[in-house]
Amino acid sequence: MNRVRPIVVLMTACALLAASQARAESEKTAVLWPAGDIKWADNPAMKGAKIAVLWGDPKTGAYGALKTIPAGGKLAKHTHTAEQKVICLTGTIVLTMEGGSPKELGVGSYAFIPGGMVHTAECKAGADCTYFEEQPAASDIKFVEGTATAPTK
Repeated sequence: MNRVRPIVVLMTACALLAASQARAESEKTAVLWPAGDIKWADNPAMKGAKIAVLWGDPKTGAYGALKTIPAGGKLAKHTHTAEQKVICLTGTIVLTMEGGSPKELGVGSYAFIPGGMVHTAECKAGADCTYFEEQPAASDIKFVEGTATAPTK
């Protein structure tokens, strides 16, 4: 676990650095957000899920955000219009690309999902999944079958 903590800190720092750099370039000012200042909101994709937008606007265009999915939460087969880049910060995300085998992505793992690719996503039981997500267009989720399933407690 002692080796994992520095990786989490490094990955979080990289995500926040990218966010700060993008905003600083557009506004010509530094952006410094201690973790306690980051604003989290409910994510309508799943009950119990949260989102903290770092830059851009996921409703209208390109963005970078931190997201959480509760442990045991599942997103049935779905696609997104635009490509996604994801870095897992906590928990274990299980991604299954259509036609492929499930891949467990633990802390420090990276995923690139092309737009239109059918996949499922699950946060393994035991710990909530927090991840950094970047997309060059507005956020969307188009379910092919099923919906999001929040964990039952």
